[in-house]
Amino acid sequence: MDISNLIALFALIVSSGGIYLSYKNHRTTKEWEFYKENIRQKEQDEQKFHSKNKSRLSLIPYFHLSLNKEIYVKETNNEASLILPISLINLGKESATNVQLVQMTKSESANCYFKTDGLQQNSHFLYEYFDKQYAFIGDTINFSVRCIKHSKAYNVFFKIRYNDLAGRTYEQEFRFQYCFKIMNEFSMNHTSNLPICIEDIDKTNSPIHL
Repeated sequence: MDISNLIALFALIVSSGGIYLSYKNHRTTKEWEFYKENIRQKEQDEQKFHSKNKSRLSLIPYFHLSLNKEIYVKETNNEASLILPISLINLGKESATNVQLVQMTKSESANCYFKTDGLQQNSHFLYEYFDKQYAFIGDTINFSVRCIKHSKAYNVFFKIRYNDLAGRTYEQEFRFQYCFKIMNEFSMNHTSNLPICIEDIDKTNSPIHL
């Protein structure tokens, strides 16, 4: 092969390499632009989600446990029962409607609204149902729980369901603790979980972050 042919071959190789590098750089640039667009879209979606939750937070009802009444003993048919008076205060920014207790366990009994930590069987039962099933801002709903008199310390869980004025449905879980042997008052160790939207037109059924 003479010199001219070698030069032509070398030029062809260099040209081919340049075209390949140009294509590779172009492809890398396009992939990078696609990646940035995906990140930007995700950030926009997250901003919309948080904005929607923030807007909803200014409207939703939110209940808090109020346990300032004393636990007392009631005798019925020669059996002593503990009566636990419980109140729920609507501290949210909107009224709640259709407030109701939710069954905590599957049972043939209709009175399974309470779950006791560490026990398989139900030991706490509804004594007096809600005195009303709606709550304006700052309103209190009262009810009471019954169990056979005992001397143990228990954590008791229950859940409510309610609607806001826009028709969205929420569930909220609570826990209270007591030991009647030590005192006839509830323990300060209790929780009011954040409400969760379980039914909504836009299906954003994630926990509300307060």
